[in-house]
Amino acid sequence: MALREDRIGQTWLVPRRVTDFIPENHVCYFITNLVEELDFKTIDRKYRHTRGKGAYSRRMLLRIVIMAGFDGVFSSRRVTRLTEENVVYVYLSGMDKPDFRTISRLKLNAGKK
Repeated sequence: MALREDRIGQTWLVPRRVTDFIPENHVCYFITNLVEELDFKTIDRKYRHTRGKGAYSRRMLLRIVIMAGFDGVFSSRRVTRLTEENVVYVYLSGMDKPDFRTISRLKLNAGKK
């Protein structure tokens, strides 16, 4: 029996897209399409011309929170960890890594107007 070479740390000549590692029929694509259909104009206007560090996209935050709910993950710290470790969450977050406090605030304010 031949032994396969250990290829950890191998680099690619051509960069791959994150979606190359996600099956075509994965629910994350449905979540992305669902969130794209929602109107964020009012909330985006609130953050458009404010000082300080730029706020995370509400679309991105909603995508990862919905995916986490679908996966049964309700801890904001765990969701943050998933955006760093899980390729589906890396895709949904656009490679951003929001802090657990940001995710928690989004969930707390979800029902408020």
